Amino acid sequence: MKIKASIIAILLVVNFGLMASVVLSVFDGGQAWAGIAQGQSLPGGSKYVMVIGGSRRDEQALYVLNLESRLLGIFTYNIGRGEKRLIYSGRANFTADFR
Repeated sequence: MKIKASIIAILLVVNFGLMASVVLSVFDGGQAWAGIAQGQSLPGGSKYVMVIGGSRRDEQALYVLNLESRLLGIFTYNIGRGEKRLIYSGRANFTADFR
């Protein structure tokens, strides 16, 4: 009976810790716990690299680079106007534009 009570107490403490981390991440927008991914790259893992960043005050930018064709696609996401749309903003050719 003592072992059963100890296991239940341990599970309650673990569940309380998990619930506290969920509540804290909701209040700070997930920034302190999850952070923001600024880019990813796996050698030989993919032919695309994606990077996010701010372009203007109320906009976030998503840059998608195709490593095989060396083309960069630029997309913007308006975060201030209540629009939840990803907008194509243009492209660049790394071979021709960045010599």
